[in-house]
Amino acid sequence: MKILLITQNFYPEIGSGANRFKNLYLQLSKTHDVRVVTTIPSYPNERMYNDEKYWNEDAITNSNDILRIPMRSNKQSKNMYSRVGYYLELAYKVRHFVKSYQQEFDVIYVTSPNIFLPWATFFFQKNIKSVTKVLEVRDLWPDSVKDIDKLPVDTFWPILKFMEKLMYKKADKVVINNEGFRDHIMDMTPQKPVFFLPNAFNNEEVAFELPSNDFQVIYTGNIGHAQSYDQLVEVAEMLEEEKITFNIIAYGANAPKFKVFIDKGDFSFINVHGEKTRDECLYLIRQHNVQLSLLKETDVFLNVLPGKVIDGIGSGVPVVTNLGGFTNALINDNEVGIAVEKGSSSQIVEAIKRIRDDELLENKFRLNAKKLLDEKFLWENNINSLTSFIQNK
Repeated sequence: MKILLITQNFYPEIGSGANRFKNLYLQLSKTHDVRVVTTIPSYPNERMYNDEKYWNEDAITNSNDILRIPMRSNKQSKNMYSRVGYYLELAYKVRHFVKSYQQEFDVIYVTSPNIFLPWATFFFQKNIKSVTKVLEVRDLWPDSVKDIDKLPVDTFWPILKFMEKLMYKKADKVVINNEGFRDHIMDMTPQKPVFFLPNAFNNEEVAFELPSNDFQVIYTGNIGHAQSYDQLVEVAEMLEEEKITFNIIAYGANAPKFKVFIDKGDFSFINVHGEKTRDECLYLIRQHNVQLSLLKETDVFLNVLPGKVIDGIGSGVPVVTNLGGFTNALINDNEVGIAVEKGSSSQIVEAIKRIRDDELLENKFRLNAKKLLDEKFLWENNINSLTSFIQNK
């Protein structure tokens, strides 16, 4: 097959979205002709990609299959209208590319977020029956946008929901990275083929290590508008009182504020670090006893499957989280950690202490995580199922 992947975030950017599409490209291109349309790396900032350590995948760095669209607008602007301008500019350029070249591909595979990319790919385009249009849903836009307090979307809500439903209808097939999205999509388009493809590890990333004797907790990734900043602060304060080492590898909108809070506070056991490559993050996760994941207490955010949860499972490290839904069941039913739906800061810290005080429990979680990784979270296994799903008429 000749496949076109369309994504805002891509290698060498950090974050689960970019890593996901890096692996999609690497795995699919083993047996298919794959092209990628994306942007110049700038998440969480463009400056960091001047460091060559992020350009560590020669098969992509030297590839001619990657089209990086130059942009005038600033993706990382703090001004909401500037960011919308960026999305509209990107959507316009993607729409023009798809209109000009879609007939050259067997499959067009586009991801949301941001939702402007699928709209540009599917709306007001010539319908070519030989082209299979695949929509990947990694976030329930616009619902998740509404749950970010600083974004006022109520005025446009009926229009946004109509466009969301139309987007699902325009797609031939839908791929989700969280089983919790299935019912939402099926309610809008009951007959639409939907396939669950979780974030995962590739074989080269799989490694397990014994943690240090000093019990340690780690949080890696975004501290943005979807994450519970206040709860992260409370958990940090409580872990300091318990004399439990807590390392945070942070980026995102609220990361600078969190770092200032820790630096100005009287903390001995809490450490905040800047951005790391994925390999650096995985190495650090393996040295810890608990991987922490916290999101805002809304139905949309508490029912996602964050990349940091998969990173913990894939590293054989117990996960503690406040998530509900599919992720809650995944963690608790498979006994790879402790998930307390809408758990308070006290409940989260109690779960961490429970693991600290029970070595047998921690070891059980670790063994179960290795088993679950082999069953569900390896790219080399899952990519074959995805290919079959796409090719099945």
